Amino acid sequence: MDYISAGDIEKYSYCPLSWWLSRNEKHKENEGVRRHREISKGAADMKKKYKQMKEFESMAIYFSIGATIISLVGISFIYTSPILSRMFILFSILWLGFSFYLLWKADKYAILVERKNAERIMVIASAAATTFSIFSVTFILPPNYTLGYVLEVLSLLWLVFATYFLYMAMKRDIQYNEIKKKLQLPDGEIVYIDDLQKSPILKSEKYKIWGRPDLLIKMGDDYIPVEIKTGRVPRGPHFSHIMQLTAYMVLVEENYKTPPYGLLKYGPVIYKIEYEEDLKNIMLQKVKEMREALKTGEVHRNHNKVGKCLHCSRRELCPERLS
Repeated sequence: MDYISAGDIEKYSYCPLSWWLSRNEKHKENEGVRRHREISKGAADMKKKYKQMKEFESMAIYFSIGATIISLVGISFIYTSPILSRMFILFSILWLGFSFYLLWKADKYAILVERKNAERIMVIASAAATTFSIFSVTFILPPNYTLGYVLEVLSLLWLVFATYFLYMAMKRDIQYNEIKKKLQLPDGEIVYIDDLQKSPILKSEKYKIWGRPDLLIKMGDDYIPVEIKTGRVPRGPHFSHIMQLTAYMVLVEENYKTPPYGLLKYGPVIYKIEYEEDLKNIMLQKVKEMREALKTGEVHRNHNKVGKCLHCSRRELCPERLS
């Protein structure tokens, strides 16, 4: 059984005969296609800036923590205190116990939070236990002022690096928001872009449909497909566009997880389309009709709306046009 694209579902939902005639037409470069390419390029740049921003944020955090630890180690070589040594022994035991507890409950916490974040928490807890163990030893050693001052200077150097990475993170954040404002895109982390070279085609083995949503945005734990339409802004979302977006929601459900809704974007206006079983069934019925049409080769206009024919790009070829 051949796969049917979400784009063809949109064309069929507009008019079956228009879809049938489009099967033999050559791809044309028009303003809509150029605008889509511009949006895809901007979204790809946004995704890149967001990734860089997160990387710089992580580096700023790591260097800040490193600077703090090095500074405290330096102080421990300058200042001797048996009381502090005992305190740090207690802290190291507590954090070591916390690390073992996290390791024991690793599977449970990996479900509650992302696995990457769960692993990060365990690493930080283990590092804290190790650091406190070092302090428990250095605070009872004889003072070593030279080593202590060297470590303090080194901690300042690490703090300079932390400041630099924080500046770069803020710069990328500004650039990210500037592009987002220019393209008028919704909030959320962009995880998928309609890019033939980098993004894979989404397929449904169950329903034999495929497609490439313009954007796939992650909001919390949800993956939201976004379909962007260029040209004039309608009073409400078109039925054919809703069918196309519903197909994308089915694809996201099978490849990621069930989305609560999808977004249809017309210029600055964004419509939220809830993912409902009724919409899904209507879309699948359209797919069934398309497969039947491909078998029989018999397709006709299914409406009496003159406006549809006036705005149809295939009206010159259509034998059943109304105008």
